[in-house]
Amino acid sequence: MSDPYGHSARFYNPVVEPWFRSVKKKIVEECLRLNLSRVLDVGCGTGTLAGMLRKEGIQTVGLDPSPGMIRVSRGISRSSFALVRGRGEGLPFSSGSFHGVIFSMVIHENPPSRRREMLEEALRILDPRGTLFILDYHKPSTTSGQAARIIEYLVEWIVGGEHFRNYRQFMQEGALPAFLAHLPRERIHWEPVFHGSMALVKIRKEHSAWGMAR
Repeated sequence: MSDPYGHSARFYNPVVEPWFRSVKKKIVEECLRLNLSRVLDVGCGTGTLAGMLRKEGIQTVGLDPSPGMIRVSRGISRSSFALVRGRGEGLPFSSGSFHGVIFSMVIHENPPSRRREMLEEALRILDPRGTLFILDYHKPSTTSGQAARIIEYLVEWIVGGEHFRNYRQFMQEGALPAFLAHLPRERIHWEPVFHGSMALVKIRKEHSAWGMAR
């Protein structure tokens, strides 16, 4: 399997990471507040969020399909958290085995069928009272949000390839609100970030009240 992130993995932290540090800190704070003691970071990239979680005493597993990203993560983790190479649509974990699952900027880069499978897998491995966090693109309504979206579009264009095609389709379909539209609204908490061009979403599983219609 080819690795589209193999060459960029070593540049990711100095170029991209500073932009997301404050949002990742919010995720860590919320995991602590909710007492989520075992968390899976799907698409963990270079492992910075997983490292932040582990530093706070949270048992953490990072999963990513990219060998290049996994190599960089190993240098950050120094064995403090577990690393698994794999994809979000086929998680190699038993049902109900995590208190928290995180998708940080990974949903938009996948095709529609895989996105849905990733969501279903995350809900499967969550504890009945677990929490799913999703950070991804939103539809901005403000001028500053529209400006941020232009910058984000350019970044995605530079990445190019299938990643960019999936991003464009994700945005054309309505971004994160459309992706989560079939889930119960009372289970979802939205927090706009980056002037509303993105959103940090917290989803409570709470037993079997989902009604995951296909």
